Amino acid sequence: MTEHRPASAPPSASPRTRKRFALTGRSHKVDGRVEAARGDLADVRLADRVFAPHYAAAVQRSATRQAPILAAHGGPAISEILRGESFDVLEMSHGLAWGVGGVDGTVGFVAADALDVPVAVTHVVCGAGAALPVGSRLTAEEAATFDASTIRPLDAPAKDFVALAESLVGTPAVAAGRSSAGVDGGGLVSLVLSLTGLKVARFVDIQQRDLGHAVADSAPILRGDLLFTESDVAIAVDEGHAIHVGEAGVSRVGIADLGDIVTRRRLP
Repeated sequence: MTEHRPASAPPSASPRTRKRFALTGRSHKVDGRVEAARGDLADVRLADRVFAPHYAAAVQRSATRQAPILAAHGGPAISEILRGESFDVLEMSHGLAWGVGGVDGTVGFVAADALDVPVAVTHVVCGAGAALPVGSRLTAEEAATFDASTIRPLDAPAKDFVALAESLVGTPAVAAGRSSAGVDGGGLVSLVLSLTGLKVARFVDIQQRDLGHAVADSAPILRGDLLFTESDVAIAVDEGHAIHVGEAGVSRVGIADLGDIVTRRRLP
């Protein structure tokens, strides 16, 4: 495959490693949303599980601005990176970087001009009203210019993700969004849990399968339970109410209004 790389591209992001790798078991089915493997190229970190003609070693970059992560060149947004977040670049082509988001693990294409050399981030925006959306990462120098009530040190993460979700009531609904500038259901769960120090995929079906543990239908609903319908998720506030992303944005709703809950998951 011929690669087209802008002059500013990191030199080791696109060249493919020529080492030989051996699978330690059978190659497994890849979920391309969260595993960086395509028909022609894969992340070298997957070499023991995925066969590919070529492997690439990731080059870490930092986002200089909020930008969508696209499923393909010219394709739809499936997530986004926020300012200060890391992005592992595996290939640079036609002004886009293909790689892995460092916070939610989404694999896709990001505008190359939204990325720059890595920066050491120390804080995250966690309060509405800050100059940057909730979820944005800050260096120590940048953090010093923010109201302390709107940020937290990354080494002292928040503990109550439900309270964080409640603080985002009024945030607009945006497909593939995962910040206070706009979210969808999976993005809200991923965002608020990331503020507690957890790395969580933003896709509802993966959350439904992997987060926490399943709760019996007969058990009482507790604060923090994740309530999954056929294609969406909400966060229980108490036995009768939840934070949910609807057409009007993030709101507090009655659990009875969510429709049929097919799965309930509870974090430890």
